[in-house]
Amino acid sequence: MKNSSIIQLEDLGKHRSINNFSSICYAIMCMNTNFLNGLLDKDINYEDIGKAKFIEKLNCKFSSLKALGDKELLLDFDYCEGCNCNLPVCKFIGNNSRAHFALYFEIKDNKIKDIYHCNWYDDIVF
Repeated sequence: MKNSSIIQLEDLGKHRSINNFSSICYAIMCMNTNFLNGLLDKDINYEDIGKAKFIEKLNCKFSSLKALGDKELLLDFDYCEGCNCNLPVCKFIGNNSRAHFALYFEIKDNKIKDIYHCNWYDDIVF
C-alpha cells in the first residue's frame, strides 16, 4: 500500500463541503451512516439493492471495523484489478486494523449515478 496517496479524515474534513463526492467520502471515513443517509440520493438504486440496504451493508462493515479497533477510515485512490478492470476505486482502510474495502463510484455529468463494492479489495468477509 502506497502511503503517499492516503488521505486521513482530518485532511478531507477541512474540505468536505467542496462537493457531494467529498462529503460522501467523509461520511464513510467517519463511519457515520446517519450523515451518509442524508447525502445519498433516495432515487438511486445503489448496488442494485437500494439506498437503505446499501447503507445497512456499509453499517455492517463499519461495525466489524470498529470491533477491530478502528476509529476512522483512511482513503486511498487506487485501480481495480478485477471486477472493474482498471477503473478507479476508493479504498477505505481501517486506521488501526488496516482492514479495507473499496467502493466504485459511477459518475456521469459530475453526478453520482451509483456506488458499489469492489470485490477485488474486500479484506473482510461480511
